[in-house]
Amino acid sequence: MKAQARDQDRKRVKGRSSAGSRIVAAIEEATELLRTEGLQGGRLVVRTYRLPPAPRAYRPDDVKRVRGLLGASQAVLAGFLGVNVNTVRSWEQGRRPPQPIARRFLSEIEADPAYWRRRVGELTAPSLASD
Repeated sequence: MKAQARDQDRKRVKGRSSAGSRIVAAIEEATELLRTEGLQGGRLVVRTYRLPPAPRAYRPDDVKRVRGLLGASQAVLAGFLGVNVNTVRSWEQGRRPPQPIARRFLSEIEADPAYWRRRVGELTAPSLASD
């Protein structure tokens, strides 16, 4: 009886096209296989990963300070982060806060400014044209 209900649920889920429904169906199928067939002498390895905390908020003065750690102009910081210079300007003027990925990157710069100064220098150094 339970197996029939699960089959009906799977059919209902398969009829949907959402990714979530497909994920749920795959988990249910894997769970059922483990119940019926077990691991057959194999090992199940469970790993737990700790994710870093969400990046902290950056106020306008924080963004300016981090940019100062790099010794970079707004245009150079913008190019390095892959955003428009107007975006960096709006962060520093307090019109918009940096997005989480930008905040994460700003945190990384703060953690090791010497490394990132070198990286920015390497990427922004003028290239010598060869003859």
